[in-house]
Amino acid sequence: MTSMVKNFLILAHHSPHQLNRLVQRLYDDHSFFYIHIDLKSDIESFKSLITLPKVYFIEDRVNAIWGNFTIIQATLNALTQIIRDNRPGFTILLSGQDYPLATNRELTEYFLQNKAYNFIDIKPIEEAWPEEYLSKTNHFYINLTPKRGNGLFIPYFKNVPFVALLKIYLRLIKSSIVHKNTTLFFFIFNSLKKRKSPVPIQYGGSQWWALNLECLKMIMGYIHKYPNYINYHKFTYIPDEIFFHTIIKILQEQHENILTKPSIMYVNWHKLDYEFPAVFGIKDTMELLKAKQNEKLFARKFDEAADDKILDFLDHQVN
Repeated sequence: MTSMVKNFLILAHHSPHQLNRLVQRLYDDHSFFYIHIDLKSDIESFKSLITLPKVYFIEDRVNAIWGNFTIIQATLNALTQIIRDNRPGFTILLSGQDYPLATNRELTEYFLQNKAYNFIDIKPIEEAWPEEYLSKTNHFYINLTPKRGNGLFIPYFKNVPFVALLKIYLRLIKSSIVHKNTTLFFFIFNSLKKRKSPVPIQYGGSQWWALNLECLKMIMGYIHKYPNYINYHKFTYIPDEIFFHTIIKILQEQHENILTKPSIMYVNWHKLDYEFPAVFGIKDTMELLKAKQNEKLFARKFDEAADDKILDFLDHQVN
C-alpha cells in the first residue's frame, strides 16, 4: 500500500492519559502529531506521558477560550509549524476528546482514494445558523470571563433601545474586562457604527476538518494577504465554525482544484442541550458503527473517566 502522510493537529486542555491513548491509537510510520496544550494547563503532565517520536508540542501556546478567536489562534500556531515542515499529505484537526472509528490502514486508504479532496462542512451561514447568524455577523462578541458561554454581544446602537444599550455598557464596566490592545472605549465606539464583514458572503459548519497541504498553504497565504480578515473574527461569536470555511469557499471560486467533501467527524448534537454534543458511551456502539458506514472516520466526544469501555470496544472492533 502506498503511504500517505497524516498530520494530526490536536487541541487539548485536560486528560493527559486520554490524549496519550489517542496518540498511541493513531501512531504509525507516516503519522505526525502537533499538539497544542492550553496555556492554563500544565503541559509537563502531557509531555511526561507522551514521549513517542514524531510528536511535537506547540511552543507558542495560547489561553484558548470557548467561543473565542483564541481557538483559531491555537490552530494557526500549529499550522505554521506543519506548513514549515512541508510534508505532502493531510492535516486532520482533532480535540483531545476525539477518537477514530477506523484503523490506521483504513484511514490511509481513505485519504489515498480521496487525495484530491478536502473534508469540511460548508454552508452559507444563514443556512447553518438560521436563528443566530445575524448575531455572528452584525454584533461584536467578547468573553467576559474564560467560563464557557459567559460573553456579551454588542450590537449597533440604532438596532436596540437606549436602555438595553446602557445595560450592555454597564455589564462591560462591571466585568472590568481587559483585552490586549483593547479598551472599553473601543467597544463603545464600535457600537456606534455598523459591523461590516470583510467578505461579501460568509460560510460556516463544523469546526473539525481534514485539509491537504496545498489547501493549507493557500489559506495561510490568504490570511497574510488580508490581515483584516483576522481582525474581524477576533470579535465574532464562535469564529472557528466560520473562519476556515469562508476562506476555502473564496479560494474555490479562484481555484478549480480545491474540491471538498463533508467532514469525516461524527458528532451527535441531539442527545444533550444545545451547544453541548453528546458524550458517547458503550451504549452507543451501534450508532458509532453506523456513522463509520457513512464515511465518518472519527467521532466526538469521549470521556475516558466516565466510560472507557466504549474506547476499548472501538479498539477491539477496528482490529
